[in-house]
Amino acid sequence: MQITPHPVYPVPTRAQFAADQDRCIQYLQERERRIFNEFDDPFRHGYIPDVWKKTDSLWDSGSGEILILGGNRASKTEYAAKKVIEKLLEKEGAKVWCFQTNSDNSIQMQQPAVWKYVPKELRGLKKDRITNIAYSQKNGFSEGTFVFPNSSQCFFRHYSQDIKTIEGGEVDFVWCDELVPQDWLDTIRFRLVTRGGILLVTFTPIEGYTPTVKSYLQGARDIERVKADLIGIDVPRVQQAQRKSAKIIYFHSKDNPFGGYENLKKTLAGASKAEILCRAYGIPTRAAVARFPKFSEKIHVVKPADIPREGTRYLICDPCSGRNWFMGWALVDPRDRLFFYREWPGEYIPGIGDPGVWAEPHGKLHDGYPGPAQKSFGWGLKRYKEEIDRIEKDNKEEILLRLMDSRYGNTRTQGKEYATTLIEECYEIGLDFHAAPTDSIAEGIDLINSLLDYDEKKEMSFNNEPKLYFSEDCQNMIFAMKEWTGADGKTGATKDPIDVIRYAVLAKLGHVEDSKDELESPFKCY
Repeated sequence: MQITPHPVYPVPTRAQFAADQDRCIQYLQERERRIFNEFDDPFRHGYIPDVWKKTDSLWDSGSGEILILGGNRASKTEYAAKKVIEKLLEKEGAKVWCFQTNSDNSIQMQQPAVWKYVPKELRGLKKDRITNIAYSQKNGFSEGTFVFPNSSQCFFRHYSQDIKTIEGGEVDFVWCDELVPQDWLDTIRFRLVTRGGILLVTFTPIEGYTPTVKSYLQGARDIERVKADLIGIDVPRVQQAQRKSAKIIYFHSKDNPFGGYENLKKTLAGASKAEILCRAYGIPTRAAVARFPKFSEKIHVVKPADIPREGTRYLICDPCSGRNWFMGWALVDPRDRLFFYREWPGEYIPGIGDPGVWAEPHGKLHDGYPGPAQKSFGWGLKRYKEEIDRIEKDNKEEILLRLMDSRYGNTRTQGKEYATTLIEECYEIGLDFHAAPTDSIAEGIDLINSLLDYDEKKEMSFNNEPKLYFSEDCQNMIFAMKEWTGADGKTGATKDPIDVIRYAVLAKLGHVEDSKDELESPFKCY
């Protein structure tokens, strides 16, 4: 009997064969049948790695956009090619676009993968009024397209074309492979809207942390982490991107049993950690480093229910002309730990609804792009006071002190009768603010890092714990903590949340045992 090599289906040992010859022969016959079917009709019978199933579950849970970052030969191209055929078959008249860097790469890399998964019964169909499936190894699909009998059509395009060629089209599924430029990605998203289409981007980060990859990874939150066997640390498997509909999944080289993982391991022996992360796990190295390297969502982000009940509460505000105020409520507990437990704009505002995010990832800007929450609601001081009163009274909170950016709050402007400041105008309507410390940005950053710090080699304890935490509800602050670099200066989209945090740590806010009587003693030296 012929025994075909296969990386997944084992061959019985001599001992097993000797113990039950008939059963082993039956198994080997079934094994050969499965292997034949895999190669004869990979669309229906091809081997499906667990990571493919995990990716499908992301689509099923409502994700409209997925970035697959893959190690070498991690099967991301195979997955995407099969998904192209699935989408063409599941809906009559479906439109699918496949993108590569240029025409040659499309013919050499992308089109053969798609052809592999065209069902066997469709490959020999003759051309008619609708059906047109013509493929050659040399030239790929005829005229860069093919049409199934159900009128579904696939088009192969590339980024070296004029971007105007994709403007105005409507599509159900788009696969962008390797180095898709940010402007193309932005345009493609609008082409999917009408049909409720989905977007798949596949990329091996050998070129590094490209602007497009950065736009996905900025502010990404880990959903699942796994152990990287080659370097002995946990690495992300699935992440939630800042864009709510987008997920990121990492295809590791080990996921593909056909990819020659053992040879890759030998090749990477002695390689740098960065190269191993890239080549084996699809994890790119950052091009711009955030200013808070010790910040960890696992350590410094807590559930709202885990915020201490006992403590002294503060409100810190960063107002600005032309956009909404950014505010954060903080609590200092008896152990001198500072917790930001609420931010504003939040998830829901009466009369406004969901304001959206404060800042969004951007492929070119280091500190993100202004989100919809920054767009001014056109509020005056009385409306801000009503909103602050609503929040604090609804939650029955006693706020010891409110702080405001001193440079903006103390700047005098000419009123109807005399020059006044924002802090003074707030005071006149019963909204008390004190000026926040004016220390340098660098000093504030150093203090934030100091409060984040702890000895990772020792067990967490009262004497070895961070002093700065954020509620899961404070997603804009969390995004800023991970992504703010300061490289975009005063115009940085994530600067306001960082300023609020900075004012709080510069003020060295402390816990006051009897906050009702000691309003003059809000500060404490750590």
